Amino acid sequence: MSFKIEIPTGDAVIFVSTERRYKMHSTQLIQASGCFADLLSTAGPALSREGVRAGLRYLLVLQDFDEATNRPIQPVFRRIPVDNNGRAQKKFSLMHESDKSTRFRSSLFSDYDRLIRTFANQSVSLDDKSIDTLLPDSLGLIEVAEKLDAVSMIAKIIENHLLAKGQDIFKAISASPVIWIDVAFRIQSKVLFIEALIHLTGKYNALSATPPDETFVKKYPRARSILDQLTPDLRDLLERKHTVLTQICQTVERSVSTHYPPGIQKSSVTGQAKTDPIGRIDYAKDVFTWVGVSLYRHWWGQMIAGDSTHNNKFGGHDIYTRLFNGGQSYLTREVQSGFHQHFPMSTKGQKILQNNVDIIKAGVTKIVTPLMKNESQLDITKFPVKWLTCTVVNGADYLWDPVVEPEVESEQGSEQEAEEDFQAQLVSVKSRRKRRADEAGFSVAPVGRGKGKERAIEPFIEEEDLDYNGDEDAEGEEG
Repeated sequence: MSFKIEIPTGDAVIFVSTERRYKMHSTQLIQASGCFADLLSTAGPALSREGVRAGLRYLLVLQDFDEATNRPIQPVFRRIPVDNNGRAQKKFSLMHESDKSTRFRSSLFSDYDRLIRTFANQSVSLDDKSIDTLLPDSLGLIEVAEKLDAVSMIAKIIENHLLAKGQDIFKAISASPVIWIDVAFRIQSKVLFIEALIHLTGKYNALSATPPDETFVKKYPRARSILDQLTPDLRDLLERKHTVLTQICQTVERSVSTHYPPGIQKSSVTGQAKTDPIGRIDYAKDVFTWVGVSLYRHWWGQMIAGDSTHNNKFGGHDIYTRLFNGGQSYLTREVQSGFHQHFPMSTKGQKILQNNVDIIKAGVTKIVTPLMKNESQLDITKFPVKWLTCTVVNGADYLWDPVVEPEVESEQGSEQEAEEDFQAQLVSVKSRRKRRADEAGFSVAPVGRGKGKERAIEPFIEEEDLDYNGDEDAEGEEG
């Protein structure tokens, strides 16, 4: 039997099967594999002339039986003792590739062959006809590399083959992020990890209701969701990302619920209706704007009550997209005509109301914009998805090598930051109006129903109207 790899000055021989053996330097093996480094931690014998001619100081053999019980086990490498003449000190058995045993896959030997070739700096290839052939080929190579603690030798090879598929790999990740985040984590690929985590977070609700694989359930009967197939660290990371996304969605939804079009807010200078533009006539001028606000919030309330927002199957992607597109993507002219069946208006009045609703939609578009940002590398214009892809992945999320990044204020902001900003603006408005009232000679009384000149001067949006409770659970269904 000839060597698959033969380095003339090599001092170690590796047997993978009766058909595959390799002669290499022990130093190569120690540097490339943690498993081989442990097996070769004890120096080999001082070779005689015959041993030097044989060039064998270390012998490593892949075997599939337990030495104590002689029962079959998963294949492992063992070191066979060698004498100073370069001969094995005991008999040893080899695995046969013709063995059709179901205890190991048929590609096991070719996977080890490719891995060992990387130890000798030889090029290896993967079956990259399609993602469907590339994935199992990559997983097989990753598995044997993990057994030999040599993932670093094949990580870039696999990553480069995958990324060479362009948008095909990103489409595959978006379709099966649970599988691909496992691959990304095992080969420590930041590009694939980011992509998979973004889609995992966006599809969280749907995946939570997706049952796990049957093989996984047999091993873990308590598993209820495909997300249970993730490692504990990956699951914890996903839960944190989902919480952040939910908070952002809730902040956007509250902003939509409290959005007012420009021009209808009145400013009180003296606190007296007869001298300030806050009389009945002034409010009457904006009656169509207020009807538009009422109509819009009626519709928005129905969307929230129907779980069309962040609690639905795909985290509210559909409704957020409609809010972002504005125009006739929602609350169309036909829908508004149903309103006029209960509240008839002249043709001119209907057009004025439609224009006011359009103005509200334009303002809402800006509010929803942060949710429409695509942080993934998938071209969602060509390959649209039904979930949000706005999750930001930073260096601290790389579980194998977290990077502490300087704190940068988020464009979207967290729920707490949004609340703090609102409170600061509220205090500013109160202070400003109190100062104006003091300059005009009026005092500001506490909120209440007091009569007379001393009246409460409060901002247009009451503080309690924007109070919220962010502790809501998000559930979803399989898609």
